[in-house]
Amino acid sequence: MRILVDECLPRQLRYWLERIGAFEVSTVQDEGWANVKNGKLLRAANDAGFDVLLTADKNMHYQQNFDGLRISSVVVPTNRKKLVEKCIPALQQSLEQVQPGQKVVMDLGDDASVWHLMQIHSIERETHHTTHKFKAPDFGM
Repeated sequence: MRILVDECLPRQLRYWLERIGAFEVSTVQDEGWANVKNGKLLRAANDAGFDVLLTADKNMHYQQNFDGLRISSVVVPTNRKKLVEKCIPALQQSLEQVQPGQKVVMDLGDDASVWHLMQIHSIERETHHTTHKFKAPDFGM
């Protein structure tokens, strides 16, 4: 799977995902697309054969036209470096579930202290996107 990391996310996300081993990851900066607006960026990434655009832009699905594009997008719940790193296991699950052309929003809830433990609980199809809802495992406490 070829993944493009938007410039609104930490560049380290590339290396964190590459460590998993199942992904070929590049950043917008690596591709020379820094400061390219979202609509043109989506089309350039789609034409270059990327499968997924990772972003923290929660409005992208409402503002951009995805018609005719094969590329999917996944909205990560934050762009803060430490929190993005914490959600890598959940992000991997979302990436394993995403379908071509799908627009996904990750819902990890508000308690970032457990993001690294989260598992996909449900997948909900909404008007403009699909939401991957996560839940921390119940340890019987």
